[in-house]
Amino acid sequence: MTAYSGLTYELPLVRGKVDTPPCHLCPAICCQYYALEIDKPTSKKDFEQIRWYLLHERTHVFVDEGKWYLQIWNRCSHLTTDQRCEIYETRPEICREYGADAEGQVNCHAVSTKNEEYDLLFTEPEQLEKYYRKLYEKRYGKKKKQKGRKKKDS
Repeated sequence: MTAYSGLTYELPLVRGKVDTPPCHLCPAICCQYYALEIDKPTSKKDFEQIRWYLLHERTHVFVDEGKWYLQIWNRCSHLTTDQRCEIYETRPEICREYGADAEGQVNCHAVSTKNEEYDLLFTEPEQLEKYYRKLYEKRYGKKKKQKGRKKKDS
């Protein structure tokens, strides 16, 4: 199974410094998915739950500023065929806020290189499993392989 990247164009779409989000130059990437914050995994069971998410099509998990998110690639029902918002004047607050960070700097897909806005991005279960193994080894050390059976003391 090939993972759905969600992005099918060369990023960044806009090069150089911009003062406002360049929505007029973008194919509405931010309107193609939604993301929900999830608990940071702290146990094998938590990682298994996230692995289950990743077994579903068009689903990713990413980490941004230490927070974990479930990302579902599902286009907004108000996005028109020319990639414009048909409810722009009454769009939700989350849409109005998107594209600028806390300091007011433009921070959206159109000005970033592919996936640089994420601390971590998992698009398939194998990536998460590799991350978990590495985290586990870092925390508990590598598991030693046993050679043969242990002899009983007589």
